[in-house]
Amino acid sequence: MDLTLQWPAPRSRDVCATRVRVEYCLDGVQLELDAADCDDVPFERGDPVRSFPSWRLKRHYDGYHWMGGLEASVGFESLTERGCLIELDRTPGVVAVASQPMWIRWTTADGLREHCPDYFVRLDDGQAVLIDVKPAARIDDGVRAQFDMTAAFAADRGWRYVVYDAESPIREANLRFLAPFRDSASVEALPVLPAAKLPLGTVSALLGIGADGYAICYAHLWSGLLETDLDQPLSAKSMVWERGR
Repeated sequence: MDLTLQWPAPRSRDVCATRVRVEYCLDGVQLELDAADCDDVPFERGDPVRSFPSWRLKRHYDGYHWMGGLEASVGFESLTERGCLIELDRTPGVVAVASQPMWIRWTTADGLREHCPDYFVRLDDGQAVLIDVKPAARIDDGVRAQFDMTAAFAADRGWRYVVYDAESPIREANLRFLAPFRDSASVEALPVLPAAKLPLGTVSALLGIGADGYAICYAHLWSGLLETDLDQPLSAKSMVWERGR
């Protein structure tokens, strides 16, 4: 997941808000600040500011996803959000993820507007990233306006703002399959492959004998050192190549 691909932020003066407040919960205490005073708040340690609603015959899936790289469970309220968490779990530099981290409230000429972003991410260089999750087909003009306001809010803080709009059940299934192999290549160096692209079965044979070779290959695919088209069902015939080759 490329956290540098941000939702374009409008100019601050194009967001017609006279006041912006932020509400969050830290160490069990509900707090509220002016947006200008919240830049250094450790939102990654906060509690969710809202719970996931539930009702009879609810069609959305919610729950908690175990992020092995962070050794923490993080909440999701849709399969697309779970897909986002799986992608974050294999994204280099991610050291913390918080679900439903804050309410952002804008006072505008038309009244009060509010939004709760889906995730707050902290990177190992200290950078903060706000993430909203919405399938591309469901981003209408109203949602786009909300994202524009959130992008301006993030830009004013010096944060990144990313909208995860992918919806690929095949890719998510592949990554869920690969995740348990994450540690299989911890001490294995990746040899130079003899061709630009090779079938997964051939690469596995180069990395080890039998199941061990496949486990190492799967681990490198999870880490991104090896790449394949994860939007297609994974098999021994899937073409594999080295990252950047």
